[in-house]
Amino acid sequence: MEFDSPFDEIILFEMPSEDDAERLWLYLQPTRKAWLHQREDTHLVVVVLRAEPADLGLLLRELEGWLAERDIPQLQFELDGRTYALRGRPSASVAGSV
Repeated sequence: MEFDSPFDEIILFEMPSEDDAERLWLYLQPTRKAWLHQREDTHLVVVVLRAEPADLGLLLRELEGWLAERDIPQLQFELDGRTYALRGRPSASVAGSV
């Protein structure tokens, strides 16, 4: 996932479909600077991190819940040139029965 941007602190989220990319982008719009980007058959949501030191953790925790609500098992993202996977948080009913 290579992407040239004037922003230093961006995260690229690779979405499984164009619809999922648009849903995530719409979800993030009220509180974050984000946009859609498509490269070949890959649908990306690009998110700018805020200057606050804990913002990355806050964003990832928020997206764990978003993934779980939509039954998306994991999401690949790129940060600082490295690729990571984010998994959805298990729901309370599943976590309580383990």
